[in-house]
Amino acid sequence: MSSRAYTEYLEVLLADAKELDEAHKKLRTKARGRQWGLGALNRASVVMCVSAWESYLEEVLRESLEGIRPVAAPVGPWAALKAGSDGAIGRFNTPNAENTRKLFASCLGIADITNSWRWRHCDPVTARRKLNEAMTKRHEIAHGVNPRPIIHNNYSEWLPGFFRNLGRCTDRAVRGHLVAVLGVAPPW
Repeated sequence: MSSRAYTEYLEVLLADAKELDEAHKKLRTKARGRQWGLGALNRASVVMCVSAWESYLEEVLRESLEGIRPVAAPVGPWAALKAGSDGAIGRFNTPNAENTRKLFASCLGIADITNSWRWRHCDPVTARRKLNEAMTKRHEIAHGVNPRPIIHNNYSEWLPGFFRNLGRCTDRAVRGHLVAVLGVAPPW
């Protein structure tokens, strides 16, 4: 089962990247090689994917914090944890591997969430590297590097699946931490 953040944020927002890819396919000329005039769609897909990832991370933390909220009136240590976490989430704006690791460590006490990013043919080191590469591409696109970065269609088609894998691994790790370490009922 997935978190609400995964299903209502990551998946929903990654649909924008899918729409861009579908538009790209409809506009292709059927000629072999680079399809001139379609690069902006690929660049936009990178921006959409990173935006979806950032929203997911913020929401999965909010969802997790609600899962550990005490039943009694939220005062004392809980109020401090919540206020500190809300501040950290509000300041979070570059969801690369290191910033993500720091955010989960400070908000939930997970030492290194990036160590959970493992799936078939991908280990945590590779996942961190690929995330950071996507972040670099996003920064070049969003901050107006000229000449514009070339993003191939195969990359923009691949990227949403990469972020889904990161989200699934993050969901599992957060759920496991909440249950095994913090002793709460499975939140999802």
